[in-house]
Amino acid sequence: MIETLRSTLDRHAAQVAPRPDPYARVLLRRRRRRTRRVSAAALLAVLLVVAPATWLSRQPDPARPVAGHPPVALLPLLDSPTRGSLAGKPAYLLALRERAAGEDDMWREHPAGAPRLPRDPEQIKVLFAGDIGSRRIAVVAGLDSRPLYAVYQGAVGDDAAELRYSASGQLEPVLATDFASGGDDPSQTYLLLGPLGAVYEKAELSFTSAGVQRTWTPLPEPGDYAAFADLRGRHEFRVLLAGKVLLETSGGHAIPLEGGRRPAVDPQPAGGRGEPFPDAAAQVAQALSNSTGLALPEVTFRVLWSEEIDRPGTTTGRAYVVTVQAVLADGSGPFLTGAVDTGDGSFRDHPTGYGIAGDVAHTLIVMRLPHYAESPGDRLQLVAPPLAVRAEVSNGRQTHQVTLVDGVGHLDVPPGMTVTVRAYDAANALLAEKQYVDLDGFGCNRFDPWSCASPPPTRAPAPSR
Repeated sequence: MIETLRSTLDRHAAQVAPRPDPYARVLLRRRRRRTRRVSAAALLAVLLVVAPATWLSRQPDPARPVAGHPPVALLPLLDSPTRGSLAGKPAYLLALRERAAGEDDMWREHPAGAPRLPRDPEQIKVLFAGDIGSRRIAVVAGLDSRPLYAVYQGAVGDDAAELRYSASGQLEPVLATDFASGGDDPSQTYLLLGPLGAVYEKAELSFTSAGVQRTWTPLPEPGDYAAFADLRGRHEFRVLLAGKVLLETSGGHAIPLEGGRRPAVDPQPAGGRGEPFPDAAAQVAQALSNSTGLALPEVTFRVLWSEEIDRPGTTTGRAYVVTVQAVLADGSGPFLTGAVDTGDGSFRDHPTGYGIAGDVAHTLIVMRLPHYAESPGDRLQLVAPPLAVRAEVSNGRQTHQVTLVDGVGHLDVPPGMTVTVRAYDAANALLAEKQYVDLDGFGCNRFDPWSCASPPPTRAPAPSR
């Protein structure tokens, strides 16, 4: 009886063959068990191991799309017809979908286990395909529960296979994407793509000591998307559907271009705060003019602070860091802090280096410096009124004293920390006060990001040790 049972169990054990899956360690244990005879208790152990392994093998691979329907918020965009001058070319659209479904290189920049576009071309939608100025642009998106998008670009006339992968990310209800100048094409192409029936508006900006005022007007040529072949300067847009704002954003490029017209600026820093660097000051003034639309004679430009500082990641290890203000009639105006590599002249900025300042005697600027390395570091730069000799920096629990020279100083503040800074003169009189929030991205308006419908992203605190 026992031998018959043992023989039957042996036969059943030999027939248990789990499907291949990534849980090789579990299967390895099972395969080892297949090499020896099993008793009734051993067979039960095998089945208990195989059953979970089989269940696990049926779960979604974390590197594949998550099955299901797209989020409701994305359906207006995904259900809209393909836009662009190539929308009526079904063979071209099929080639785009097939390329996106079979492409792996674009996902190498994403973290391990991140979702990707579906492998099935039928589960990929072409949102846009067409020519904008001198560029051919294509945008595709997945039709699963966590849709990603991918952007391709090339020259007018390029086949789908000839387009270059440009960007990818999580799909939002409106897609806004820049195509910066580079190579042989200096044009600043910009595409704003919302659902069918969306309204596209552009803001006219006015700057006062109280902040930024925006007046919204529809784009002069309404259509089912907004495209600009060469969008110079930085502009603010918003997209509405049925009266609801879906997106406020800024587009275009304010980075100073070689050969671009640069406004006149006195490189000598106000109040003796730093050293003059004429070329760097002119570059930052150009970027400020491009960002605001302000120019002579409406405003004058002045340097609030400038210094040559160690900046890892530059070609020389050093950069000129300059803060320039566009001065309005009342003495206030927007400012921008830019860094210029002392070697190759490349330009950088930082979200906290933008703002609106009053007159020099009452203005306190607190910011991270533009960086060329991956991390901005912990340095927090203070540019206070020239008569300030010290500053108090408090996070609500601790207060640090910082010595200021001509109103300028710095200290290390860990990432993600909000602090209050107060500047005092030699008589211990309070000259200026400012709360600093550690931004990690740009808002729809760089000079007054809190005026945007959605707040700008903030820098995450450093992990505790």
